[in-house]
Amino acid sequence: MLKRNVRGGKPSDYPRWPFHGLRCAQLLSSMTVSGIMAYFIYYLKKESFPIPWTFIVLFSISLATIASLLITIILYNFTFLSPRFNLGLNGGISFFWAMGLGMLSWSVSSSHVLNKACTGSVWGGEAEAGICRDYKTLWSMTLVGTVSTLLALALDLQTWKKSTRRGAYVMPEDDKDAQKMNDLKNPRVRDAGYEAPREQDANKSTGSTTIWQEQDIGYHNQYGAEEAHGPLDGEEIKDMRYQNRHFRD
Repeated sequence: MLKRNVRGGKPSDYPRWPFHGLRCAQLLSSMTVSGIMAYFIYYLKKESFPIPWTFIVLFSISLATIASLLITIILYNFTFLSPRFNLGLNGGISFFWAMGLGMLSWSVSSSHVLNKACTGSVWGGEAEAGICRDYKTLWSMTLVGTVSTLLALALDLQTWKKSTRRGAYVMPEDDKDAQKMNDLKNPRVRDAGYEAPREQDANKSTGSTTIWQEQDIGYHNQYGAEEAHGPLDGEEIKDMRYQNRHFRD
């Protein structure tokens, strides 16, 4: 069974409230910008007007942000969201959000839409006043999308740095046992780790050696008789012949 945002028993490094708060801001701004852009593009194409590049950039980046949020929330809830992976996504998205905000600010600067009130008396009709309100909403949500994405990028960078500062790796007990078994199977490790017995080390340290001395220097023949080293006299030879004949019988 899949566990929530856990990889190898380790939960996510992201702080919960800042992470979800910034993502909600990104999602809200992206949905608003994409909706306004879809409305403008539809009526411009209907009236056979050319579509400005500012609209194309904002519409594309808002859809890309929604897709990115969908992919990362699936990874966050069902497997594990890597801060390094999310850092790359938010890095690319934030660049295009900033570019779209700059292009939109430059295009509305000549008409002074942001400085005027959106009323029919100012713009000469309610339809024009509605477009003024759409532009203000578009610019505001583009600003929110840019700022929230940049903050999410900073959060990814901070979380990634925190996840890399974890100190030395501590090997689990199961891995330690497996490593010991591998060392025992390896002849090089076994020879390098050989230690002499304590008794032998003690003898070497005292300079003494254990010498087994043979107490019985006599020779035992095949019948169990003990023979002394050196020449035998006649009586001993006769006795041995008698014993040999006795044992053969």
